Amino acid sequence: MQQDENMKPASESKMVYRCALLAGIAMIGAALLIALSVNNLIVGEAANDISKHLSSSIIIHWSLSGAMLFLVGIWVLFLLSPLKKLQRRAWWQGIIIGLVLMLFGAGFWWKYPSSIHLPGFILLGAILFVPLLAVTAKFRN
Repeated sequence: MQQDENMKPASESKMVYRCALLAGIAMIGAALLIALSVNNLIVGEAANDISKHLSSSIIIHWSLSGAMLFLVGIWVLFLLSPLKKLQRRAWWQGIIIGLVLMLFGAGFWWKYPSSIHLPGFILLGAILFVPLLAVTAKFRN
């Protein structure tokens, strides 16, 4: 019976580890896609689809958003080891990152329902948030 209890935290920490790994890699991938799509903004500026007055600001914000998403993805990858060891500080960071991804994705999707990529950010946040929430008790000890 005691062996089963000792095995359970290991399997739970593996689940959290794998979900965090998936979320971190997906965030880095999304950031790379954002970087590749900057060219669409430049084309939009040249075709006058985007105002000349706003285009530089939009391109800068778009690029910085991608850079920040890349950095958060890297951050989640750095949290993998502490999450696997069930460290409370890493749990908090993962919870906050997952919750923010879900809330911002849901908020923007509610405002802009035609943006098909926003449910992806909700799902990405849930992949990180839900497993961490499910094993909260293990992080308390």
